Amino acid sequence: MGEHVNMSWFSNKKKVPQFNHPENMTPIEAVTHLCASIQLADGQADYQEREAWVNAVSELFPEFSEERADRFLKEAQTVLTKKTGSDRMNYILDVINRIKVLLSDEQINVLSPKLSELIEADGIVMTAEMEIAKLVESQLGVSISVDDDL
Repeated sequence: MGEHVNMSWFSNKKKVPQFNHPENMTPIEAVTHLCASIQLADGQADYQEREAWVNAVSELFPEFSEERADRFLKEAQTVLTKKTGSDRMNYILDVINRIKVLLSDEQINVLSPKLSELIEADGIVMTAEMEIAKLVESQLGVSISVDDDL
């Protein structure tokens, strides 16, 4: 008696969105999270970087749903902005390892020049972007060429 019962209908608890962990990601989701990590490496995602991501996704996954891909991009940006330092790099490494499992060698070879385009898209190559590129190179066995003059 006298127990307080919390009615959940009107609960003021905010729902925390649930996102897939890298080990449960689909191919387009994993690629999008990797691209978002590069986009956000300089602290912002601009129009040119978004276009480079759209080009990468549409070439790798011609049947993709733009609405679904946009949702994955927003999720990726939300997840990545909440992570810092080694947590962010470990997350990116998990995403890259998921890509290694999900994508064929042919798809990975298509992805690497698309990542180069993404890194160069805003006209500035940041150290953080190159750190991610080096991680991709070491984990996926590809080369990511970036214009040294940027």
